[in-house]
Amino acid sequence: MAKLYDPTAAPTAQKTPLAQRVPDLNGKVIGMLDISKPKGIYFLDRLAERIRADFQPRDIIRVMKPTFTRPAPEEVRKELEQKCDIVIEALAD
Repeated sequence: MAKLYDPTAAPTAQKTPLAQRVPDLNGKVIGMLDISKPKGIYFLDRLAERIRADFQPRDIIRVMKPTFTRPAPEEVRKELEQKCDIVIEALAD
């Protein structure tokens, strides 16, 4: 038997806690995920310059998704999770 959903039903709100903030970027490994949108690489280039000018990160790891239309592949997510203290995702056009 098929379920029938009412598209006019009111949405239910869920509280989601914010991610824990990193106090500073000194000595941290920073992951940068380019989602493959046009000009995202320029945004991340400039952001990496600013981070290096203002902090002393241990490393900046750059990764690009194959396409912006799908989530990052599991191996990309695992690599960032295992190697990075924080991850910045670029959305640009």
